Amino acid sequence: MKKAFIMLPLAVACASQFAIAATTDAQRLAQLEQELAILKEASSYDSLSDRMTINGFFTGKVGIANNDAGYNGYDKDADFSEGSKLGLQGSFALTEQTKIVAQLVARGSDDWSTEMEWAFLSHDFDNGFVTRIGRLRVPLYMYSDYLEVGYAQPWATPPTELYSIVPLSSFDGVDAIYDFDMGDVAVTLQASYGHADRDTGELLGEVDYKDILGASASFSYEDWVFRSTYYQTTLDTTKGGQIPQFFNDAQSYFAGVGLSYDNGSLLAISEFAVSDVEGDYADTQSGYITLGYRISDFTPYVTYAFLETTDDSDRANPTNITEGTIKAAFNWQRTAYSVGTRYDINSNLALKADVTYATDFGDTSGGLTPNIAGQNDDTLVYTLSFDAVF
Repeated sequence: MKKAFIMLPLAVACASQFAIAATTDAQRLAQLEQELAILKEASSYDSLSDRMTINGFFTGKVGIANNDAGYNGYDKDADFSEGSKLGLQGSFALTEQTKIVAQLVARGSDDWSTEMEWAFLSHDFDNGFVTRIGRLRVPLYMYSDYLEVGYAQPWATPPTELYSIVPLSSFDGVDAIYDFDMGDVAVTLQASYGHADRDTGELLGEVDYKDILGASASFSYEDWVFRSTYYQTTLDTTKGGQIPQFFNDAQSYFAGVGLSYDNGSLLAISEFAVSDVEGDYADTQSGYITLGYRISDFTPYVTYAFLETTDDSDRANPTNITEGTIKAAFNWQRTAYSVGTRYDINSNLALKADVTYATDFGDTSGGLTPNIAGQNDDTLVYTLSFDAVF
């Protein structure tokens, strides 16, 4: 297409030489203006193509469990929508240093309704400092930036014992990122501020996350990456669910650390986090460790993960129905063991299979809403995932 735009004005110019003696000055001027317009249009097309990029990702997932405990959203019926998603991301460079980035995600679990996950203006100051404003990802975990992109993760599903603690993936606000080297160590510092409104489900209703404030730091050395993060916010119920007005200016925080090692063959990832919320909502500690080894195009892995609430004594002796519901909903205890493998079909396609056994619920629901009645004390889940980037 580019070649056609370039050759067209040249052909017009050559043809004009045969007729130039028979034309008037006005005709010559009109012809030159037409040639200039064609050249300008070709230049405009080249400029737009250089300044705009569009890519995307897709996950097709099916899961089934041996009971109806609801681990990862699965029960005894095979589910092809939970965990399946389609995303498109585009960026447009306003200048060499300033760009607009947007990401749209449609999830099967939400009947494929589309949500704007990212929408921000970014400016690079060319000194390692970048600032962004708009809708941004909440950077709580090691894989937060790739939370929606299944292809970028080793698992069929990230360990929910940690990755489901905060039911918030993005917020509206501003952040600042600073990259620099400290000897042989690459350092990334990030600080964020903003707010978010989210529908958290039938139990708690709509919640306002006010004054989201926090920072994270990442240190990379050879095959090692260490990351730490701390974020806090104030929670307010804006529209009550089954438990009305559950949050009333409740202060909360999340603090986590992570460590990974990847030398191209051996893969080891581990994260640990604690969360605390004023009132009856669950305070937690959770974590996981994953070990994998690449054998040609296959990466078999094993994962151990755990989740437990640390404030069960505050809900120990309910005196009415509401308090009993709160105890059943927010006393959590669970251990999960996963065995899986990833097969890289080619450079942008991967197939993953995973079997997870979740157990040790104690006298709790295991943190699984469908299991609040306590009818299941363990569950076995089979997952198959097809991930692509394009």
